[in-house]
Amino acid sequence: MNGRALSASWLANRLNLSPQATRFHLKKLEDVDLIHHRACGKHHYYEIKNQDTAMFIESTFNIIPPKECLFLSNTNTKEKFKEARTCYKHLAGSWSVALTQSFINNEFIVIQDNFFLVTEHGKNFFKGHKLLINASNTASIGKRCIDFTEHRDHIGGPLGALLLQSMLQQEWFKQNDNNRELTITPKGRKNLNVLLIDK
Repeated sequence: MNGRALSASWLANRLNLSPQATRFHLKKLEDVDLIHHRACGKHHYYEIKNQDTAMFIESTFNIIPPKECLFLSNTNTKEKFKEARTCYKHLAGSWSVALTQSFINNEFIVIQDNFFLVTEHGKNFFKGHKLLINASNTASIGKRCIDFTEHRDHIGGPLGALLLQSMLQQEWFKQNDNNRELTITPKGRKNLNVLLIDK
């Protein structure tokens, strides 16, 4: 209902169902066109088909209130890991998802199928913040990558890699030698907040 895409394994874990039972129910929902899935690497993510479908499902709750769902397992993902980390060569976590949504809202990037494309307006914006300097045409294309802690899209592919590389060079983040976790520097927090402001 919140626009998130969830993996079958995540749903199985949270609902305390076997992977087989979860896939069975997801297949039934997909067969009646309530949800759809897309592959991202080796994982399959499921989401409600569109806003109209979400509104239809919500309207049925007025007639038949849903039973309380008890999540029987809790994730122990560290807050810092959820905030900022590397995903392959690009930025992931809540900061990445927030930046991606802001870039879409401000038309710095547009969605085309499973990709993000940088607009002319976006190229000027990124260059103004010392991001994507001397970027090739290929680097202006990002892959839609579903963030596994936020369950929303962030920017992957060549565009995502170049954005993170630029941020690391400007010391917006510090890398942890032992894991994928990134620490946001005071300089980075200031600049990231500027990027989130609607233009």
